[in-house]
Amino acid sequence: MGTAHEFEREKLFCGALYTDEGDYERARSRLCERFGTIDIESEPMSFSAFSDYYSYEMAGEVKRRFFSFEEHIAPDTIADVKTWTNAIEAEMSEDGKRRVNLDPGLIGHGRLLLPTTKPAGHRIALRDGIYIEMTLFYSRGEWHDFPWTYRDFKSEQVKSIMTRIRRAYIEKRRDEMKTART
Repeated sequence: MGTAHEFEREKLFCGALYTDEGDYERARSRLCERFGTIDIESEPMSFSAFSDYYSYEMAGEVKRRFFSFEEHIAPDTIADVKTWTNAIEAEMSEDGKRRVNLDPGLIGHGRLLLPTTKPAGHRIALRDGIYIEMTLFYSRGEWHDFPWTYRDFKSEQVKSIMTRIRRAYIEKRRDEMKTART
């Protein structure tokens, strides 16, 4: 019989979609208040180059940035994180349209997980209307996608950012293990 153990903490990151840099900065600041110091932040990239899905709602060319937090979190708290980021989106909305879209996620040793409110056959229900999917998996030194992986996450540009975030996760875990042994 197996014994249940506490989950290994994982790397929290967030993808932000926005058209106005000020909106991005306000949302980013709110996340830092709750989750602490950012250790990696990408340059802005065009999300509209991948999809025009949010162009009408956000009224313009949509940009995407990713950032990750220095401190790791318990993966079983990701539903709370998603619910909280949804509340920030709602607070920042104007006339029923989002000014920012926040996509928190987790990176562990071999996977990238994204929570969502949208059910689908490949998504697993967590709680309170939040589902989770494995969007990418890491094997043999690179990220691999699935048929359902979002177009931007399939790109080498995003996979490169996720590799940097994963590397920071691995290095911190290694340092923590060394410290625990001494």
